[in-house]
Amino acid sequence: MSDETEMVQRGIGILTAALSWEPEDPAATEMFKESLKTLARVDDMVSVSFSGGSPEQAALLREVLPQVVRQVIEALAPDYTRLVLGMAIGFKSVADAYREDVPGANIEAVLQAASLNLADEE
Repeated sequence: MSDETEMVQRGIGILTAALSWEPEDPAATEMFKESLKTLARVDDMVSVSFSGGSPEQAALLREVLPQVVRQVIEALAPDYTRLVLGMAIGFKSVADAYREDVPGANIEAVLQAASLNLADEE
């Protein structure tokens, strides 16, 4: 499975989790946040190549780079998580409104079909 497909499927997973989330329930909110952390994980495996410089500079960069990348990821993760949470809240609002207009709508099945269709395209 490609990285792009995996990210789209994680997004579908987040939207599916958002459908059952009740914001007024603190336990459900905590469970939803944990689901977000799992589904919206930021991969800390980064590959960097460089040319030029001395062997000492390359060795120093290899030593320092993992810590720099970790700090950048830690700095960006809260904003990324808030962005994903905001999109999930918006989606849930639209899905809830659709359910009111079309009581028999099975939004979970639509999301599942989208995910399966995406997997088949791979």
